[in-house]
Amino acid sequence: MPATTVRKHPTKTARTSAYTPTPAQAAAYFSAKLAYETTPHQLKRDWDEGKVAILDVRDPQSYAAEHIAGAKNVPLTELDKHIATLPKNKTLVTYCWNITCAMAPKAALTLAQKGFNVQELSGGIADWKSKSFPTEGQTA
Repeated sequence: MPATTVRKHPTKTARTSAYTPTPAQAAAYFSAKLAYETTPHQLKRDWDEGKVAILDVRDPQSYAAEHIAGAKNVPLTELDKHIATLPKNKTLVTYCWNITCAMAPKAALTLAQKGFNVQELSGGIADWKSKSFPTEGQTA
């Protein structure tokens, strides 16, 4: 296990690893990361062309308030219950709140492990809305 160091910050303490990846490892990581992320503009094109199914993995109340137009609500906590209803012939794009929300990548990981083609919407619904793309729901 690599040694860890503790960095002091005025408001928080963070643990960092002494491990530093090689440039080749970093390139491989970022190449793979970018292959599994999509932007609002690319998602809009793919949706318009019928290539993707969009999954909002937030809770039902958040989905009801506002969601990407055409998205299906599949809360992360209920993902396993919905597996049989998801299309295998399209790429499933997961999203949640914003760039810091971890639910979309967790859902994408679970779906990939179950054999689905997946991507994550980088920036979540916040980035989608910042581009003035359509949303639906009570506050849309």
